[in-house]
Amino acid sequence: MNKKIVRFVIAILCYSVAIAGIFCFIGYKIVYDRMENSAPALISQTFYATISDIQDNTLIVTGMEINDINFRGEFRFSVTEETKIIWRYTDILIGDLDVGDHISITFTGEILETYPRQIQQVEVIQLLDDEK
Repeated sequence: MNKKIVRFVIAILCYSVAIAGIFCFIGYKIVYDRMENSAPALISQTFYATISDIQDNTLIVTGMEINDINFRGEFRFSVTEETKIIWRYTDILIGDLDVGDHISITFTGEILETYPRQIQQVEVIQLLDDEK
């Protein structure tokens, strides 16, 4: 009878470990899938540029030498209703910007590797010049 009890206890323990392992795997898989499918955290980045061309609501800019090497060269982006344009903590319009103005550009998301490179979501354009 003692051997039967020991076998029964071992069987219960093995069954419990197997069930715990299955639930652990299912939990891991659910969390992993949620992390894979969730939107990536949007990190904003800022760089400095000179306006090269303005076409309606599209700006073409040239990154300044002070920037990291990845933010030199030409970039194109559209100014949307959500894009904030400021000068000395005051909201301004895209019509207040001119070719040759120095600006800072804060954006989130990707930059498309085209020529010129295209910024997908510009959050803030700040006019850096002292006089407007």
